Amino acid sequence: MKKSFFAVALLLLVSGLNAVSFDQNTLKVNFQAYKTEQMVGVPGEFKNVKYKFSKNTGDLASYLKGAKAIIKPSDAFMGEDNDIITENVVKVFFPALLGNSDIKVSFEEVIMGENKGVISAKITMDRKSVMVPLTYTIENNKFEAKGQFDLHTFKNASQALKALSDVAPGHGGISWPLVDITFSANIIQ
Repeated sequence: MKKSFFAVALLLLVSGLNAVSFDQNTLKVNFQAYKTEQMVGVPGEFKNVKYKFSKNTGDLASYLKGAKAIIKPSDAFMGEDNDIITENVVKVFFPALLGNSDIKVSFEEVIMGENKGVISAKITMDRKSVMVPLTYTIENNKFEAKGQFDLHTFKNASQALKALSDVAPGHGGISWPLVDITFSANIIQ
């Protein structure tokens, strides 16, 4: 009886040593939109994102597969001293694009290589979903996944981009439909 107890305890200890998860305090969703004829990047971040990850922490792919996030567009933050930009994005762009819907993200598939891989992320806005490939890298226990998608996939994108260009003179009449997204976190092993 004692031998089987110790065997189970040892197995749990060894499997716990291989556990992978994210440091919840370091989770970030950043984006970069583009404006003007020169396609100048405008970085932003979503604050207060609600995450749900798998309880299976055996490896990174298992931990990420099926992960979900709910993003409130009103939590977009365009940086310090950019209150007008944040207000334009939160009060003009997102309401024109989504009404008062949230953005939902789920990780459908994960291909894991050596310190790099691909995540098939399903992004749902206004009841329409699009698959976006995110390529990720791991360096010094820092996970970073990046991808790009075209807002024109969503029905109200043209109106939302025009509304943003109309209210923001710094756009020079052009708000580009391409958006870069980045999801990052520190890994706990």
